[in-house]
Amino acid sequence: VIRGQGGTRVLVLTNGIAALDVSSVSDDHAVSIDPGFAEQVEIIKGPATLIYGSAASAGVVNIVDHRLAEKVTPGFASAAEVSYGDNGRDFNGKAELEYGSGKNQFHADFGGRSTGRFDIPGNSASDGSGEQGRIPNSQGKTANGAVSYSRVGELGSVSAALSTFNATYGLVVEPTAFIDLKQTRLDLQGVLLEPVAGFKSVRARLGVNVYTHTEFEDVGVPGTQFNNQEQELRIEAEHKPLGIFHGVVGVQAGQRRFEALGEEALTPKSDSVQVGLFAVEQAPFTLIVPGQFELGARVEMVSHQPAPEKIDPRLGVPSRSNDFVPLSISAGTLFALDDSHHLRFSVSRSERAPTPEELYAYGPHGATGVFERGNQDASKEAATNFEISLDRHKGRWTWLGNVYYERISNFVYLAEAPADGNNADGTPSGDTPAPGQTVALVDGAGGFVRSDSPDADEAFTLADYRQAKARFYGAEAETRYKFMTGPVKLSGRVFGDLVRGALINGGDLPRITPPRYGVGVDAARGALSGGITLTHVAEQKHFALDGPTASYTLLSADAAYRLPVAGGETTLFLRGRNLLDEEARRATSFLKDVYPLPGRSFFVGFNVKF
Repeated sequence: VIRGQGGTRVLVLTNGIAALDVSSVSDDHAVSIDPGFAEQVEIIKGPATLIYGSAASAGVVNIVDHRLAEKVTPGFASAAEVSYGDNGRDFNGKAELEYGSGKNQFHADFGGRSTGRFDIPGNSASDGSGEQGRIPNSQGKTANGAVSYSRVGELGSVSAALSTFNATYGLVVEPTAFIDLKQTRLDLQGVLLEPVAGFKSVRARLGVNVYTHTEFEDVGVPGTQFNNQEQELRIEAEHKPLGIFHGVVGVQAGQRRFEALGEEALTPKSDSVQVGLFAVEQAPFTLIVPGQFELGARVEMVSHQPAPEKIDPRLGVPSRSNDFVPLSISAGTLFALDDSHHLRFSVSRSERAPTPEELYAYGPHGATGVFERGNQDASKEAATNFEISLDRHKGRWTWLGNVYYERISNFVYLAEAPADGNNADGTPSGDTPAPGQTVALVDGAGGFVRSDSPDADEAFTLADYRQAKARFYGAEAETRYKFMTGPVKLSGRVFGDLVRGALINGGDLPRITPPRYGVGVDAARGALSGGITLTHVAEQKHFALDGPTASYTLLSADAAYRLPVAGGETTLFLRGRNLLDEEARRATSFLKDVYPLPGRSFFVGFNVKF
């Protein structure tokens, strides 16, 4: 969740290409990326997301690893890490091996995790009806790995990586249900330096995958299966200066075939195609002080084609295809006020095409307790964003602060269905749910009665995808100060952020992050380092589809000691999370009333590098 928005509006990437999973379809679907192999994690917000397409309207999280090398590191290199967490018997392990010779670079990695049920303070359910002291059905296992090869020369490089990701984990809202997830993907990358006159470089990336996961009601009892075959191609060309302008132009194309089979098949089988052209240009200028001006533009074609045999339950006609042409533009300035301070202004207008889930969803979702009904008439979202930031980036004292305001037309959101006198299948009913009243399936047929009816089967909140004008605004700030910089290093930091999201004509939006603020201290002396952070999350009084969320405070601490060894380094570490053993329920989670964060947890482990 970035600035109050998540799901289909936040794009998760690995090495610049989408995760190619179905994590945006539902919150209980895992992201098929292991962050344990990350070399760095990039969080991109605001106008800079334009080049990644309308699916990144709220932000981008890009995990960069070593699998697609662009240089050769001669000889053997290896790294490994093992850790154990006392809460839930949490075992983690990973290993990487690299070998470089001449123009050739080889890489292999493997990682895995195994956890039991997590301990918590109090009851798992906010109303006291759950399990005392533990989160039921919260165990899980993951296993993933990759092999890759890169050929590096004077003119550039080519790389190929074959990877797998497997996970099995419980669904805490149901006592025995679990997901078994499998993904195999191939990633290719090519980089050409000085390919033709006028261009510095051209970079092409391609990701192809086969993904499937099955939601089991119990061991040996499969329920719903999700299949996703997806490909994404991205080409970026950095051109040499044209007058005062320099920048990047590119094309992005993707194709996705998605289907859900079973009793919780929320959306029909569908084919989606997306093609986008983009350009981002920069130019220096002076307005009292030196600065840099940036312009960006993107045009897309997005098409969703549902299976022709799918009948819209409310209209009684086949679900129709939907085509959209989102357009996005951005402009920004960066002023160097002096050697230590930067001032930034930016404005953007971006459009986002609705997803197949928002258009065609119709069915119960046991993992979130919601029966979703899509909106085939949904049109493009159009967001106008303004942002100002100021930073100090040199010296003992550094800080960064920014404020933003975003107004969105045709904002797609999920809201409780009104008492309209109809069942979910469109037929009249004398026993329809009132707003806020949970409903229940009747024989799994899609008709509804009140959840307290003797005919009730499994309770769901009936919710529709709607569109309205919305606005988001907020602020983010962080300051750091280096108290000591000699052999003993000591620094402190204070941070905070807040966001408010609501419908312009009145009404709150679901799952908005409450205000947060905190303090931290970091210290180091020789081989020993450590830090402690205290974060307070305020209560959330503004909500939809759920209730308010209480405030909580999280205390975490880290300590590490480096041991030099011949040809490498070993680091011993100890980590503590939720050291105050707080009952913490995230406002951004559909499952907050049955799934708090784990209680007090300690991790001990080591990593080695050679």
